[in-house]
Amino acid sequence: EGYQIAYGVECRVEGEGVTADKVGDYDRKKMTLFDYRSEAWRKSNGLVEQSVINTPTFNYVMPLSDDVIFFEETSLVANPAVSFQECKNRLTARLAAQGVTMTDILEEEYCYIPMGGDIPRKGQRIIPIGAAAGVVHPSTGYQVARMLSSNVYFCDQIIEELAVGENNFDPDIAAARIIGKTWTPDSMRQRAFAVFGGDFLMKQNVMGLKGFFSGFFKLDEGMWAGFLAGWKNLPNNEYHDGWWPRVYFGIVFLTKLPPNVALDMAVSIVAYTLENGLDLIQSVTPLLGEPDTFDQSFQFRKNNGDVAAKWEAKEMMCAEAVEVEEVVA
Repeated sequence: EGYQIAYGVECRVEGEGVTADKVGDYDRKKMTLFDYRSEAWRKSNGLVEQSVINTPTFNYVMPLSDDVIFFEETSLVANPAVSFQECKNRLTARLAAQGVTMTDILEEEYCYIPMGGDIPRKGQRIIPIGAAAGVVHPSTGYQVARMLSSNVYFCDQIIEELAVGENNFDPDIAAARIIGKTWTPDSMRQRAFAVFGGDFLMKQNVMGLKGFFSGFFKLDEGMWAGFLAGWKNLPNNEYHDGWWPRVYFGIVFLTKLPPNVALDMAVSIVAYTLENGLDLIQSVTPLLGEPDTFDQSFQFRKNNGDVAAKWEAKEMMCAEAVEVEEVVA
């Protein structure tokens, strides 16, 4: 588990690096993603060079108008998290090295995204959605589209469970079935593949991340875009929604990486499996079966407790509520 931290700022800029076409190295008419360059400013603005190398951050750049631009200095994933102040200091140093100074600060953003972590526990009654359900992509931090896609089936199951009627409603099984619409065996296997990706990224220094992304964006667009989304019904998920597509993606990706990064990834697969178990291997082979579904945890349950006592408590609480209502009235 790691944390994505970002300091963002919407601002106006000035300086010798600001021209009609450019803001420093950035084109005024284009967005910039993953600017991991740090050689020119690692030692400035009170920064510690080795920290910048070992826990790298990158810059997003999004021009909003002729005189307003949005910058976001982002730590993709780290544990412990990079501080917001560190991100702010790095952004200031990065822009200063390009002859750019932020002047009029219109708005600031403080972004905190847990990466990886746990999905809901089998047997819990509280039904989470979105980030609370662990839907955040463990390698990228993307979440909104994944949440919206998963909630279609999630909401349909809620309606189905409520339709059974009070006498047949089982809150434990209902919660399991509803959560299970988000976390199907297929989605759990796909997530396990992405969790390894996040773990690998978290241990990379700036040279390793540059090598990783240089290979990543050499893949066909559908392959890398599908990994970034990584959820059922989202575009290009056919490149990642089964064990064989994931194997194929992994093999092709290794051939695109610089040799030192490819070797590190191969060694990391073995080390990660030894430390964390077979979830990653299960995601790329049919031989280990599938993860248990959420409702399987109740499949053989025989002890429902004392049902009569439960109903008695419910009836007494309802009666007390009516008495209180009458007194108030």
